[in-house]
Amino acid sequence: MNILTRVKEFYDQTGGDMFSDVSAYASKGYVFITPQTFLLGKAVRSDSKIHPDNQWMISGPDAWYVRTAIGDNAISEFIDRIPYPLPLVGWMRQLKKKPIKWYNFNRIIRRK
Repeated sequence: MNILTRVKEFYDQTGGDMFSDVSAYASKGYVFITPQTFLLGKAVRSDSKIHPDNQWMISGPDAWYVRTAIGDNAISEFIDRIPYPLPLVGWMRQLKKKPIKWYNFNRIIRRK
């Protein structure tokens, strides 16, 4: 199954809008697509009362927020592709309805 089909299935399961997310992240965040991986992410403030989904082009980010990561080793690939390091990186398990969990960026790099 190709990556875009996998992404569409994920968005169908979560009730999200794939095209809106890709458009928003292409213009204000980061989009990485390969035949095996689909990634959406952006720099955010982990301590903000505003959910990372609603933070765009903020001043003084301290974390990378992974909105969508589909594919084998997708988080690892995201870490390899981010344009600059920030102290934290976080994501949520949407299919499991889990909250965002923030991780120390340097610790994640060491685990790779």
